Amino acid sequence: MRLHLYLEASQSVPFDYLPTLKSAFHLWTGHNPALHDGLSLYSYSWLHSGRAGRGGIRFAEGAHWFISAPDREVIHTLISGVLRAPEIGLGLRVQDVRMQDAPEFAAGEQPFRVASPVFIKHETDRDKPADHLLPGHPLADELLTTTLRHKLRQAGLDEAGAAVRFDPAYIATAKSKLFRYKQVQCRGSICPVLVSGSAEQIGFAWEVGVGHSTGIGCGALV
Repeated sequence: MRLHLYLEASQSVPFDYLPTLKSAFHLWTGHNPALHDGLSLYSYSWLHSGRAGRGGIRFAEGAHWFISAPDREVIHTLISGVLRAPEIGLGLRVQDVRMQDAPEFAAGEQPFRVASPVFIKHETDRDKPADHLLPGHPLADELLTTTLRHKLRQAGLDEAGAAVRFDPAYIATAKSKLFRYKQVQCRGSICPVLVSGSAEQIGFAWEVGVGHSTGIGCGALV
């Protein structure tokens, strides 16, 4: 299930707004160790409909943000939280919310665009910073698939046959995106992906996203 949030912005929003979205998510879901401390079985997009300028992003017509999760109770809890506390900081306030059920996907391979950069972290040495992999790297698709299968297992679903890969038709023109989460510099990629598997597995990917760090706003799918 997906919750679409439509926000008004009373001021320019700084580029490094991701921690504010994360804080709003946790405020709305309340004390829930399974969501806050465990594997992120949810995903959310970046803010859309803005125009970047010097020092920040302006949302003259308001901002669109969505949060997805396979657990319907999470979405209903979020709605209750939004009604209780619509202000999320940085001059952003929720004006409207709309729910969307997961589409009915067919088994096979489904293309998706991304609503936030796909982030792939590959640790080769504990004493060195992790590599951030981009489309075309020989390990990128393998790690995307491994992450999705791990989340399927965590949710108690069948992982057999599920796979994720960057769409080869777009790899040559894919853009990388450098972003900061708190004090950490990360590099993700804006590139469509192909998710294959059963209808249930594909729908699950639509809800939990792909790659690492979906819990801080990476890898959301549309």
